[in-house]
Amino acid sequence: MKSKIGLLALMVGMLIVVGSSCMVVEAGIAVSGDLTYSVQNPAGLSGLVTPEFAMKLRIMSENSQQYLFSYAEPDYGTGAGLIHFSWQDAERQFTYAVTKELVESADIGIALHYISYPEVEDKYISTDLGLQLNFDELSWLRFGLLAENFVHLKLGETEADLPTNITVGVAVDLAGWGVVTADLYDAWDTNSARNLKVGAEFYPIDSLTLRARWSGDLGLGIGYKHQQLRIDYDWSAGDHQLGFGWQF
Repeated sequence: MKSKIGLLALMVGMLIVVGSSCMVVEAGIAVSGDLTYSVQNPAGLSGLVTPEFAMKLRIMSENSQQYLFSYAEPDYGTGAGLIHFSWQDAERQFTYAVTKELVESADIGIALHYISYPEVEDKYISTDLGLQLNFDELSWLRFGLLAENFVHLKLGETEADLPTNITVGVAVDLAGWGVVTADLYDAWDTNSARNLKVGAEFYPIDSLTLRARWSGDLGLGIGYKHQQLRIDYDWSAGDHQLGFGWQF
């Protein structure tokens, strides 16, 4: 136990040092089997082993809240699937995603979004493509790629085009003690928004998860799991997220 806590302190310290020189949003497009990360990259659905439901409340200010609901099922032979809904005053989004093993070491996923911006009455249908690679010789290392809005359709006459963005990432498994992730957002620098996103999760005991990330400000999180129930809380400057999950 003491050795795990010591490693946790060392890795969080390294994360803060590395993160101070870059900007990070949510890193984890190479993580498989976690519903939260699979909402970002549909290829991560391949690692699910049971159906799972999650809902999250995000409070960005007193007058700005976001509500998120997700349900996913593992691959029963025809591919894993996800339904996700996000609601806030400025944006509504509905997502349906599926993933399938492409070859033994590669999973591919596709997400179809309906996006609405009520304040300006803009509406879109957009598609993301996700890929994850994991090789037997490097079982502790996983690679991810996400192409956002690689195909999209404007449903009105005045909407601006959605930016196409490519993100590449890696996830390193710390022998079951946790995972460290790094994503290069806008890897081709097509939108002049390239930045490196880093994050880490640690499991000091089976039921507890500790998280750290960098997104201009340091973000911290904690998760507790008891049997099928999971409760999460994440914090960064001006942003609170409370999540609830259930594995069937």
